[in-house]
Amino acid sequence: SSSSAAAVAPGNSEISVLDAGRDAAALTARLQVKLETGHRITLLMEPNASVGSLWEAMEKWRSKHSIARACAGGRQCSLRSAFPPRTYSDRGQTLQAAGLTPSATLFVTVDVPGAS
Repeated sequence: SSSSAAAVAPGNSEISVLDAGRDAAALTARLQVKLETGHRITLLMEPNASVGSLWEAMEKWRSKHSIARACAGGRQCSLRSAFPPRTYSDRGQTLQAAGLTPSATLFVTVDVPGAS
């Protein structure tokens, strides 16, 4: 029955944060992100968008779906890729410069204080 699916938080949501009026043939960045809550979202973004704008888009999605952040109360979260293993901490860097185009799979982790 479909009622059981309705009780679950939004599954794999796709969010487009592409510029209005853009050339449909222009390159995009397709980012699949697994949040620290286990939710998965796919974002379509401009390659020249920043890592910071990716965080903002994820925050808007969380707010819209009432998904709490595990990164509160002084805990920090990081945006990482498994392969190659890398942390994306420069929020001013473009997705293209970060090597996240044309597509990437990322995950948000909660940083444990004192862990290396």
